[in-house]
Amino acid sequence: MTNPNEHGREIDSADADRQHGTSDTGQATEATFFDPFADDDADSGTDSSASPASSDVDDGDDEDTGGQSTQATPFDPFADDSDGNETHDDTAVTGPATDPGGTQGVGDTERQPTIDSGERSRREALSTFRRRRGTSRAGAEVAGGMVRLPFIPPTNPQDAVISDDAIEKAVAEGTERPVLQPGDMVAAQYEVLGPIAHGGLGWIYLAVDHNVSDRWVVLKGMMATTTAHERAVAESERAFLADITHPGIVKIFNFIDDPRSPGGFIIMEYVGGPSLRHRRRRQPGNTLPIDIAIGYILEVLPALDYLHSRGVVYNDLKPDNIIITEDQVKLIDLGAVSGIGAFGHIFGTRGFQAPEIARTGPTIASDIYTVGRTLASLIVKLPVTDGVYDRGLPTPNDEPLFRKYLSLYRLLLRATDENPERRFSSAGAMANQIIGVLREVLAIRDGRQYPHLDTRFTAQRSTFGTKHLLFRTDQLIDGIERSVETTAPEVVAALPTPLTDPNDPGASLLSAASLTEPSEVLDTLKAALKQPDMSSSTEIPLTIVRAQLDLGMTTEAVLTLRGMDDRLQRDWRHQWLSGVSNLLTSDFVAAQACFNEVLNTLPGEPAPKLALAATDELMLQHQGMNTTRLLDSTVQKAALALTYTQGAQQSPDYSEVPGWTHLSQDPVALRFHTIRLYGLVWATNASTVSAAFGLARQLHAEGLVDAAVAALDRLPQSSRHHRMARLTTVLMLITEQSSLNEARLRRAARRLEILPTNEPRIPQVRLAVLAAALEWLRAEQEKTDGPVRVAKAPLFDVEFTERGLRAGIEQGLRDIARQSPFARHRFRLVDMANRIRPRTWF
Repeated sequence: MTNPNEHGREIDSADADRQHGTSDTGQATEATFFDPFADDDADSGTDSSASPASSDVDDGDDEDTGGQSTQATPFDPFADDSDGNETHDDTAVTGPATDPGGTQGVGDTERQPTIDSGERSRREALSTFRRRRGTSRAGAEVAGGMVRLPFIPPTNPQDAVISDDAIEKAVAEGTERPVLQPGDMVAAQYEVLGPIAHGGLGWIYLAVDHNVSDRWVVLKGMMATTTAHERAVAESERAFLADITHPGIVKIFNFIDDPRSPGGFIIMEYVGGPSLRHRRRRQPGNTLPIDIAIGYILEVLPALDYLHSRGVVYNDLKPDNIIITEDQVKLIDLGAVSGIGAFGHIFGTRGFQAPEIARTGPTIASDIYTVGRTLASLIVKLPVTDGVYDRGLPTPNDEPLFRKYLSLYRLLLRATDENPERRFSSAGAMANQIIGVLREVLAIRDGRQYPHLDTRFTAQRSTFGTKHLLFRTDQLIDGIERSVETTAPEVVAALPTPLTDPNDPGASLLSAASLTEPSEVLDTLKAALKQPDMSSSTEIPLTIVRAQLDLGMTTEAVLTLRGMDDRLQRDWRHQWLSGVSNLLTSDFVAAQACFNEVLNTLPGEPAPKLALAATDELMLQHQGMNTTRLLDSTVQKAALALTYTQGAQQSPDYSEVPGWTHLSQDPVALRFHTIRLYGLVWATNASTVSAAFGLARQLHAEGLVDAAVAALDRLPQSSRHHRMARLTTVLMLITEQSSLNEARLRRAARRLEILPTNEPRIPQVRLAVLAAALEWLRAEQEKTDGPVRVAKAPLFDVEFTERGLRAGIEQGLRDIARQSPFARHRFRLVDMANRIRPRTWF
């Protein structure tokens, strides 16, 4: 239905932004019929004239204070300090008298009544209070201070009234004429100023409550009742609407029966301010900044959680029904609120309403769907057909914002999943993941990192892949060859573990057993499962699996996981442990699928991203592609932009990327997603050192040496891995032969020279730099068939010539030979020194 309020001036803006029941795209709130007792294949109808009803609020009795009443202490701010006990005469002031005939007699005066000082104080206080309405303040901080929402001055209520011309135009196009006119009185208490919007149940009016300090209120019609059943439903809905008390929800003051509205009127608080739709439309590109939009949604979710805890759902969340006034965010228009699973007419807005609601009735999952659609409509331009948002979301291929913030895309996908069972289980669970996504957004966009306090995982237990490249140089000391590949047990030992749910029946037992040996834990937990009060625990069976994995009983752990019932197998922690066990059995494809499912469930958590990146790297190693250059220049640029370490503002070409799904065995896709995931985790969490080294390894394999070095350079000096990272960058600079040159060799040498001299691996890394310089110099001489011109400055303390480098290598080998613990390897090093030394006459 076309919104008649769109004619004339905009009604959704500050002058009529309180529109109840009009969608972001001009679609009005509609009713969906749900009957849980009807056959499953019965058709569900819609009735645009239906609405839930509501009931009167009971007056509470005065509380007995036990005989001791509150007393008043007199205070006169206008009294003279020196006359504190003097009684003032209210008629002491005289002035000229006013002659009734319009003339004043000369010298005639009469006593004029004065205002009592207390009354004058009250009047001034009230005047100041009203004058300072909307005084600018700092705005609300949300998400632990990560976002500050802007302060929005409240609008003038009278500006919201629709002009006569706009009303006439709407009537001419088929909208019914308002039943209330300016000046009409409702219940001898509410004076109507005029209509401010039009919704599914007719016009909505602004009025003044003359019984309560002339406060502004909103009058909205309610559904008419014709049968005893409908009247009973209306009474019950009035009862729970009257009892809704939350600072984030508009207050309901009264219910009025009036012949001009068949269902009567609901009297609500007037919230002066723009809607989120209005705010969005005034922003560049008609979208809100992501952090601000998330901040507003985080303010709305506690109100929804409150409603859900009371057994009702809101049903019609959309940007029109979220009002920002000063530093508050409020839900308006409670006309669609209904009980969970209630049947009858369910109001909602096409494009926002969950698709299954006619089949399941209103549920928490259907409200979560509207939250996801509302957030998506605030930050991206959703496709529209016939004035209604299309179902689904644009893909990262189509929407640049989702490419940059893929976790945000995953969060919206889960919130708006077609299957209600796959959505977030509660508003609180969704808020938890939104905060995690917000951390990523701020880290990527602004470089601001915040601690992840409300995580579902422990901290990373250790590191993986941080030592291999450097430890390989230890072969110079003892002659023992070392692998530079990462192993699955190393990854598993480092990955975080899920935290115990404190609400689980077995939580106290697990807390007491946390310091017990795994073998003893197994016996204790198996015995606990046989107790009636522990049999429903989810944590105990999963902890048994963790203990089995810690003991190396991988086969037993896999069998235990497979034997769990459907309830446990749907738990994301079951998927996590399945992924871990699959890693240990080298079933990397299955592990990838498990960790991907955990990421779909917890898009704001860094742990599944780290696990997925490590799994993809292990798959590359298994395929023998871990050091092979796999990406062309276009995909390299796209991958590099998604590491968030370069601060690049340019948007590369993403048309050639190998897709955005993580379920792939293609080496190109594995390399692309490994780079992206390691980069995302490292940009967001400064403590995940494994992600920094993993990112550097993947970039170095692609020949992106400078980017690899930049990733490791972000380790702070306070990190215990700082020296290892610096030494690793030295080796990365000299091992990429295709890009090796004199500048890069000198850069590596300078990095090594500034390290503390007590670092034990400096001699062997120094030797590696000299050997790389000699190999490069000889290769350049072969290319030019002559001497190579280099700077005269020495490399370390040797001349940058073949003779000088040979002498330096010889001395380095002899120094290392003295440290070797094995005589045979010591002799081998001396032989090497003799072969490399420059020729002499002796």
